[in-house]
Amino acid sequence: MKRVICGLAVLLALLFLGLPSWAENFLKMRHVSEPFEIMGQRQSGSDEIVEIWLSGNRARMNSSDNSSVIFDGDTQLMFMLDHGERTYTEVPVNLGEAMSGMFGGQEGGQDMAAMMSQMMGAMMQVRAEVVDTGTTKTVNEWTCRVYKLTLNMPMGKTVSEICATDEIDVDVSMYNKIGHAMLAGQQGFEELLREMEKISGVAVLTVSRANVMGATMVTREELLEHRKKDAPVGIFDIPEGYVKQRFMGM
Repeated sequence: MKRVICGLAVLLALLFLGLPSWAENFLKMRHVSEPFEIMGQRQSGSDEIVEIWLSGNRARMNSSDNSSVIFDGDTQLMFMLDHGERTYTEVPVNLGEAMSGMFGGQEGGQDMAAMMSQMMGAMMQVRAEVVDTGTTKTVNEWTCRVYKLTLNMPMGKTVSEICATDEIDVDVSMYNKIGHAMLAGQQGFEELLREMEKISGVAVLTVSRANVMGATMVTREELLEHRKKDAPVGIFDIPEGYVKQRFMGM
């Protein structure tokens, strides 16, 4: 009984102090893609709501297209979920280490892993550069600093104007990982994350122009809401009954 009373006293003290906060971070984004034409084919635009949950070393992003991405910081794995097909795919953040794990136990495996990693790197290399423009603006209720992010990839180049604020208390590293989940597994992804550390705070407005195969694609991503609240139970776990799909033969 004495132990229980002491525990309750500590809990009450922490609640009054306001530290630590166990509530997860919830962010709601609006993602708009303008119509574009590529290889003579007209592609319609899209307007969707994206929800992001951040909790310690875990993150989840839910999209309107019935898909989700979960990031596990302990294993450094991204899990791509297709809710329609009830499947998921594991994508390693460090593709080179994954290749080494695949082939390391075989005769000449390390050489094979290095060769495969080099081949994939040539096809999927991402090079990133962040520049602080030194300007500021107000987006919704947040005061932001403006940065320019340039991504060079084999398929094309993307230039983004990112407005970031220090007024939102979240783990920016986790936010960047889940926000760039579609590049996970590509050579240079970890370098991209390190370059993103030059951006101070959370991106609340990002306007990007990508030039791919002669087409110009314009997207706009805006933060609509940030709250601290309890996440639904099991939201960072693979749902029961989902079937694992192979990622690049792994």
